Order: sequence, then C-alpha cells, then structure tokens
Amino acid sequence: MKDLRWVVNDVSSYSPEPTEIKELINESKEVFREDLEKGKGWLIEKEPNKPFIIVGDLHGDLHSLKHILSKINERALSKGELTLVFMGDYVDRGPNQLETLLSVLKLKVLYPRNVVLLRGNHEPPKDLIPYPHNFPEELRLRFGFAVGMDLYEEFLNLFQMFPAVLHVRKEMIVLHGGLPTETFKKSDTLHEYFMGRSREQGKRVLTEILWNDPIEFNLPSTPSPRGVGYLFGKPVTQWVIKKFRVDAVFRGHEPVDNGYKMNHEGRVITLFSRLGPPYFNRRAAYAAVDPEISNWWKKIKHFIITFSNNIATS
Repeated sequence: MKDLRWVVNDVSSYSPEPTEIKELINESKEVFREDLEKGKGWLIEKEPNKPFIIVGDLHGDLHSLKHILSKINERALSKGELTLVFMGDYVDRGPNQLETLLSVLKLKVLYPRNVVLLRGNHEPPKDLIPYPHNFPEELRLRFGFAVGMDLYEEFLNLFQMFPAVLHVRKEMIVLHGGLPTETFKKSDTLHEYFMGRSREQGKRVLTEILWNDPIEFNLPSTPSPRGVGYLFGKPVTQWVIKKFRVDAVFRGHEPVDNGYKMNHEGRVITLFSRLGPPYFNRRAAYAAVDPEISNWWKKIKHFIITFSNNIATS
C-alpha cells in the first residue's frame, strides 16, 4: 500500500523558493475558486457515501501530519473512496508551519475533489488576526522582511478563499470552532444559519464558526473568555441536530490532553491532532468515520484514533 507520506517528504526535502511557494498558492487559488463556484459561500456539502478522515489542529506539527498520512491509502484517496478533511489551524506556534501549510495545500491541489481544507481562526479574516500569530514572523525570518511580508499577504489572500463549514448530508457538520449563536433559531436553512442573512451578519457568524467553544450548560450562549466569539450550550447543538437532521458536529480549536473530547451528550466531538509545546498534550487524535454504518455516532469512540509520539494507541 502506498501511503501519503511522500507529499510531506517532497515538501520538506528541500527549502522551497518564494517563486515555488507562489506557484503553489496560485494553483491552490484555482482549486478553491472552483469549490467556491460549486458551493454556497463558505459552506460546502458532501454526500455520505464514503468514509471521512477528519483531522484537527496541526499548528505546524509536521511529524504528526506525516504520521496521520502514513495511515491513508493514496489509491483510495485518488479514486474517491474516502474524503480527507482538515479542520484548520495549520500555522502558528509549531516548528514547521510553512511545511505543514504547503503539505496540505499540495494535497488539495493533487486531490481537489477528495481533500477538504477548512479554515481555522489562524487562517484569519484580515480584520481579525489572532494573538499570538507568529506565522508572518517565520516568513520574515526565512525570506527577509520584504519577501516574507509579500508571501504572507499572498497566503492571507488565499485564506479568504478557504471554506469554513463542511456539511455531510444527514450525517454531520464539520468546522473549526463551533456552532454559531447569532443565527440560532433565526434560520430556515443551513445556508442561512452558517452564512447569515446579510453581509454584516455573515461576518459575525464567520467569527463564531472560527472562534466558538462548547460548554456543558443549558443556555444558548455566553461570551467567550477568549475575548472573541461565544461559548455555545446544549440548546444550540440540540436545535441544529433536529432542525438540519444531522447526527454530530466535529470541531477542533481546543487543546485536549487526550487528543479528543465529547460535549453535549456525545454530539459535539473535539479533535486535536498535534503534539508538543506549547500544549504538551499526552495524545493527539483524528477520526476515521464511515457514515454508512448505522448509528455510527453512538459508537464514535471506535472511530477515533489517538497517538502519542506518533505511535498509535487505539
């Protein structure tokens, strides 16, 4: 079986020149442009007719990315027998931010219909830059101030084209942060719920998609201690599941010591797929979900794979 590690090896085997990076950025823009034309803004949809590999935050951890890709059959991905989904936060904090980002972009270009790159809060809107955000600093250190900032601007423009939500029909919602509260009980369609009814409302909803976190309280929302977004409670999840006929919500965004956690009676699953500082979580995790298995969400732990020091533990 040929796995996908060769993509990471190819990217990390040499120090890419700015011209090569821009070339990949431009190729990625063409692929994302096609997705935008087929989709509904930052909401994309897939049918539940194949397994889904779902990966959480990577934050420049190339080693964990390589480990996850070692478990994925390239032939199955290329033939469309599975879909590989990344939930954002490819850069910041980790030691190999650029290589991690270039690797997932290359995967998207090579397998455009079967790889989904969602946007995290560290692939930010231009008016909502996270802190800390040391990706531009890494580019400046590697390529000099002028070239580094030019590359950062190119990446920032590319991030604006990333989708923010994946809807697998009648099965699950996948996003980076959490379910929006702005449009809670105010939307008739999934598109309205995730896109808002106006441009300004849509911006507020996107902020929540990228920044929200779940809490185990029986209230819709409360301001987030992050200073941006909200904490969303069980009523929001229950309403979304019933209204839009899905079974579960996958999200990243939060460091988790065991690599994953459950909220809202197992309907909200958090995955954290990187190891090392500054989080020092004992394990990382990703999920391999087969929606064709009846009531898969009731036995979700069977579909979650954890690893520590890149050795599978379950």
